[in-house]
Formats: sequence, C-alpha cells, structure tokens
Amino acid sequence: MEILDDRFDWIDEEEGLYPVLTLVEGVSEDETIRRFGGDPAATRALVADEIYGLQPNRPGHRGHVGVGTVGKVVFALEVVGSTGAVPGVLRELSRGGRCFGLLLGVNGDDRVHYAVDGDLVVYEEAYGPVTPLREGDVRWDPGWCVGLVDVSDPAGLWCSRLFLLAERVMSVTIDRSWFSRPLRTAEIPGSATFSNSSAWDIP
Repeated sequence: MEILDDRFDWIDEEEGLYPVLTLVEGVSEDETIRRFGGDPAATRALVADEIYGLQPNRPGHRGHVGVGTVGKVVFALEVVGSTGAVPGVLRELSRGGRCFGLLLGVNGDDRVHYAVDGDLVVYEEAYGPVTPLREGDVRWDPGWCVGLVDVSDPAGLWCSRLFLLAERVMSVTIDRSWFSRPLRTAEIPGSATFSNSSAWDIP
C-alpha cells in the first residue's frame, strides 16, 4: 500500500532548492566536517540565503556544508554543491558507522546513496525500488522502500519521498527547519576537486 505523507510537499514547491542531505551515524559534528574536508574550528552560523550570497559571480562554486545533530545522527546539508554525493566522501563519512545521502537533481535526476563502515552499498538514480550495488547485500533492507514507490511504474520519480526513505533508513525525523535556520557551516572542497580521481570509483 502506498504511504501518503505530505510532510515534504514543500520540497517540491521550494523554487531553486536542490539540496544534498547526508545523514551520518557514528561520528561527531566535528569529525563529519573533517571528513567533508572542512575545518571544524573555522565554522560560522549561516542560513541558505547567506551561502548563496557567498558564491562567486563567475562560474564555479565554493562548497559549504551546514551540520546539526538529531539524536545519534549528524545531518549535513549542502544547498550549493554536491560534495556529499562523491562516492569517496561517502565512504569516508561512513567509516566506523554508516551514512545515507540524497540529492534532489534540478532535472529530476534524484539520487540516493548509502554507505556502511567505509563501503559503498547503494549509489543510484532513484527510479523504482532502490537496489544495492551487490545483489543480495543484506546491509540494504528492501523493506525500507515498501509503500514509497509504485512498483508498477518503474519510471516513477521519488522526489520528496526520498526524505521518507532517509527517515526509515536512519531512524530520524527530518525537520523543515534544517533548511531555513542557521546551521554551523564550514567551507569544504567542491565536488569538482575530486574529478578524475579514485574518489569517483564505484564498486
């Protein structure tokens, strides 16, 4: 049965918001920032509009990640850039724990990522039920997707339902305020920094 939950309808209505949200379990905020390539001693409280304002007028983005903690999970939000979607960064973030990431693409190419203890388990565009990179990998529970996608329509888009999936996988409740309130923010390398490197290797 399809789960009807309108808590994240605002995501689809928010013009220009194509975030990368990464949920990390097993490390602190400081360590999360370090694993993103930032300096936890050089953070400041910023909201999304302020991060947009820091972007250069010429092509090219400056990476920033805002972090917060809910229960045992650190959430890391990028409103500009996609460093958290780099496979090597995901592997690093998950060392000693696990992490789940989602990316809402400007062209509808939404993506989902999951890594456990330094190993990439899922990395795919979100069409139909999510499947692990290695068939039968028990670290990914197919039950997490039940009711969130129409299995009869393999071309169906996940969109905001990725947030519901993230909640199931990481046992957290995502709050809209994460996207509007000031977050402890660090400058980090942009995803382009990892071009043509092993950081993009996918098993």
